[in-house]
Amino acid sequence: MSLTAPDESTIPHVDGGNVAILRSKWHDELVHNMATACTRVLLEHGIESVEDHVVPGTLELPLAVRVLAEKRMHDAFVCLSVVEKGSTAHFDMIVHATTEALQRVSVDQKIPVINEIIAVYDIADAITRASDDEFNKGIEAAAATLEMINFVRANE
Repeated sequence: MSLTAPDESTIPHVDGGNVAILRSKWHDELVHNMATACTRVLLEHGIESVEDHVVPGTLELPLAVRVLAEKRMHDAFVCLSVVEKGSTAHFDMIVHATTEALQRVSVDQKIPVINEIIAVYDIADAITRASDDEFNKGIEAAAATLEMINFVRANE
């Protein structure tokens, strides 16, 4: 497996704003690592406030985003989770349903919802993507968030 670390010097700056990170309880250490990296990058690149919200699981992310989005207090949302394939089709259902629902909330509410749900067949792959290093997917989630906030602001 070959991962590429994002070049943090190319991540855009945003003038202020409020971002909510929503994360699931499953694989808490890995998800927390992604949230920490994401928060750091967001704050270093101009976001004023980052809220952290924990929900029971991956399937609960879309409703939580929708409830917060309707308050119109955030410029974007970042959803973080790790889902590991087991011996049933539950994995496929969770990832598919959550991805579709998050996209629907984003489009319906006209607000960026960044989906960094790491779906893996082997937990070692999630560890690689959520460790405390330059390959942490929280960094990529922050970069996408900043780019989308700038895009929305420029096109409103």
